[in-house]
Amino acid sequence: MSEDLYLCQREIRRLRGVVRNYEAQMRKLESCLRQMAENKELGDEANHTVLEICEIWRRIQEDS
Repeated sequence: MSEDLYLCQREIRRLRGVVRNYEAQMRKLESCLRQMAENKELGDEANHTVLEICEIWRRIQEDS
């Protein structure tokens, strides 16, 4: 196996790890946002901000 092929395969494995980590963080963010949106103890301004973030996140997911 050539050195270039080996380096490409190694980089692909590294990038797959990066993507898995990113996806896990995004799932955690989504879960936190959902919990915050359901929290009735938040003030109006905080609740409005959470809803704005949820809407932005929804649009990002649709574009993916």
